[in-house]
Amino acid sequence: MKLKITLGLFLIFLVAGISEAWATHIRAGEIIAERVSPQSLEYKITVVGYTDTRSSVIFGPGIINFGDGRESELQTDSDFKVVEDLGNQIEKNTFVISHVFQGPGTYTIRFQEFNRNDKTLNMDNSVDTPFYVETTITIDPFIGVNNSPVLTIPPVDNGAVNVRYIHNPGAYDPDGDSLAYVMDIPKQAYQRPVNNYRSPASPEFSFNQEDGSTPAYMTLDPVYGDLIWDAPGTAGQFNVAFRINEYRKLDGEWVLIGYVVRDMQIIIENSNNRRPELILPDDLCVEAGTLIQDIIQGEDPDGDPVKIEVFGEPVEITTSPATYTPESEFQPTPGIVNFEWQTVCNHVRAREYEVRVRITDEPSSGPSLVDIKTWRIKVVGPPPAFDEIEQMPGRTVELKWDPYVCTNSASEMQVWRRINSDPYLPDSCETGIRAGYELVGTTNMQTLDFLDTNGGDGLAPGNTYCYRLVAAYPEPRLGESIVSEEICVTIDVDVPIITNVSVEETDPTTGEIFVKWTPPYDIDKTLYPGPYSYELLRSIGFTGSENLISLGVTSDTLFTDTGLNTEDVVYNYEVVLLDRNTKIDTSSKASSVWADPTIVNEAIELNWEFTVPWNNSVSQYKHEVYRNRTDAAAADETTFVKIAEVDVTTSGFKYLDDGSFNGVPLEKELEYCYYVITKGSYNVAGLVYPLENKSQIICAKPDDDRFPCPPVLTFEGPECATYLADLPCNNTSYEHKLSWVPDVSGECDDELSSYKIYYTSDGEDSQFEMIAEVSALNLSTTIRNLTTYRGCYYITAVDRSGNESEPSNVVCVENCPNYSLPNAFTPNSDGLNETFMAFDNPFSQCPRFVEGVNIFIVNRWGVEVFSYNSLDNLENDIFIRWDGKDKNGNELPAGTYFYSGTVMFDVLDPADQSQSLKGTIQLLR
Repeated sequence: MKLKITLGLFLIFLVAGISEAWATHIRAGEIIAERVSPQSLEYKITVVGYTDTRSSVIFGPGIINFGDGRESELQTDSDFKVVEDLGNQIEKNTFVISHVFQGPGTYTIRFQEFNRNDKTLNMDNSVDTPFYVETTITIDPFIGVNNSPVLTIPPVDNGAVNVRYIHNPGAYDPDGDSLAYVMDIPKQAYQRPVNNYRSPASPEFSFNQEDGSTPAYMTLDPVYGDLIWDAPGTAGQFNVAFRINEYRKLDGEWVLIGYVVRDMQIIIENSNNRRPELILPDDLCVEAGTLIQDIIQGEDPDGDPVKIEVFGEPVEITTSPATYTPESEFQPTPGIVNFEWQTVCNHVRAREYEVRVRITDEPSSGPSLVDIKTWRIKVVGPPPAFDEIEQMPGRTVELKWDPYVCTNSASEMQVWRRINSDPYLPDSCETGIRAGYELVGTTNMQTLDFLDTNGGDGLAPGNTYCYRLVAAYPEPRLGESIVSEEICVTIDVDVPIITNVSVEETDPTTGEIFVKWTPPYDIDKTLYPGPYSYELLRSIGFTGSENLISLGVTSDTLFTDTGLNTEDVVYNYEVVLLDRNTKIDTSSKASSVWADPTIVNEAIELNWEFTVPWNNSVSQYKHEVYRNRTDAAAADETTFVKIAEVDVTTSGFKYLDDGSFNGVPLEKELEYCYYVITKGSYNVAGLVYPLENKSQIICAKPDDDRFPCPPVLTFEGPECATYLADLPCNNTSYEHKLSWVPDVSGECDDELSSYKIYYTSDGEDSQFEMIAEVSALNLSTTIRNLTTYRGCYYITAVDRSGNESEPSNVVCVENCPNYSLPNAFTPNSDGLNETFMAFDNPFSQCPRFVEGVNIFIVNRWGVEVFSYNSLDNLENDIFIRWDGKDKNGNELPAGTYFYSGTVMFDVLDPADQSQSLKGTIQLLR
């Protein structure tokens, strides 16, 4: 490494050297990025700094780097500046800079300024430590406009010893993106934490919670952003940082598209003051257009005056914002503010609005204390309203509806359909459609009708079809309306309707299926006076016309089809209506019922399927399952007994036979045979219900001797430098994102229930242990909280009987060792670069997976001046930290020195477990 002193580095040294002149002033801050127009890449960058009013230093000479290779100085290039006194010796400084990015990309906007407040307890030498915050934005035409989350509550609240402290940034996203909160570490530069940061809740500063229990803690709610320190134990000032991540749903997955870091100071004082308390209304759910009027109350247990303030998106939005009165005024306890919000259509979204309410007391002495709570309000779309429904030619249905009240805000109208009525009323905050409906079409908001052709096949005569509408709102806000009331129509029976396709004989060559249909009850006999005859057509499969043949013309309405392979094949039928041998129309198709067993150890699961025009999912008609063995002694395999009645509306078209119907377990060596009788109906009077149809007979043994094949583990591990780029130097927790593909070829059992994951950190020849089991629905998982990055994996597949496959291929990943030394240091008592030590920043130069280091340093004549072995050190300090003195403590002259030694790494490969160190050092004074 060559020594380079850039202008920026020179300024850092210069500023640090005159820190008394710059003094101590910065308490907190953040950066907000707002896109000026969707038609340009211009952003308004807002830098907010909270400073100590006791300092005479002016906030603003810091540098803002836009993440695209360009930077500016706040004071010089700002478009706007405002300074506000917030009380508590805190001043808010707001600077706005316009910046035009040159193209799409992800940009990290960085701000750094000297200096932080002096005497911050949980970091070293805060007075000489730069203040640093950053914000990331994504500019991508395929995801839409991206603005940063906005923070509405300033970090100005003090706290008291032994009293729970709470802060919330009052964040919202103007694009409607989802926010998540994570703790961070205060930084002094890009990817460089402040020196010796400790959590304020560590035993050094905190001893117990407010109620006396232990230990004290600091938490950040990942969903709502409440930062709670329960409870401070030491008076003084502390800094913490957290990151507000914004996620957008893209192609069905939540993707991180940006974040804002807030670095803030907490000042704790000794006080007997007690925290005031808030009383919020219950959470609300309202239709857009509703006027919300409510009161928010608060009181102070000491009787001090209180101030109640409202923050969050409802009071910040530009269209019909919420208001509250009195606004930001102290009033006698108990205090009350009146909240009012006229909601409108463009307030509709999937997420709730979070109204942050803060109450502050005004004690006669000591610090003011606060409480913050969140009131959640969800705004949903009003229900659409149908106008009319009408059956059209070709057994199609035309639907018409009224203009939607939120047409300008919603993006599409969804048309949902089901067979038969389900006249449910949605719950007060229930949006969208319930299970049991099929999406049959969508329209834009200017279209007020829809023609349901059932995919071109027409709707089935004799069925009642019921429809509902749901209005959907656009990304990224999303959101849905309350569902409309239903509207129904029964399709005329102007063609024959099939009522039975029942397997009467199961055989590969002599199988039989009974088919029955009705006359065309509702046909126009003026046009088609008859007499009628019928041509019966048969095809292979649940639907379609494969191997289509005519079974002849008959004047009857029933037929037994013979000579079939009902053991292996599903058949479907349709009836052509003839009037005096002229074709009039054709019925809907109906298939036979197909039963399929799934073998589970000592049990058999029976599934059945069909495609029919009538409704086979009717709660009052239970499907029946028959079996030919009722106990182990039964020998007559031709005698079937009903063993179950299945409510398919709740259980689906399946039944698990584990012998529980009569208390006799199934025996592995016996073969059990089954058939199913389905039951359903049309909505046509005069037919005999239920319509019963029988499946083929299917047999199976409950002895699952098929094993799954081992899956293929595709995980290779990320490239080390990329993986570690964002991990701090002291990181001790790692994760692996595993992925695999199943093997269901050949005779492999494809009825899987789970995958088992085996791991070792000691190489593939060591003992593996099972560390996780995941559902067979997953083909990936993340192994978290690993204490080392290296390790080996294999996985196995497990079927529903508990049979486990052989191990998959073994995949190993190695630790990413690193140890870098500088080639110069300056032990001149200026507080910077004082020792020769291993790099600890940026993160790419962090020592990684180092077990120990020894080093031997000589002068230009080969005389030893310093030696060190970390393994001889009780703490195994691998950083060396040579201060430029010889073995007797004498300062050495400036010049060139030479080192050699060895660093030992924690890696699997013995050849990489040690590395020689050799180089030169420039000692500068």
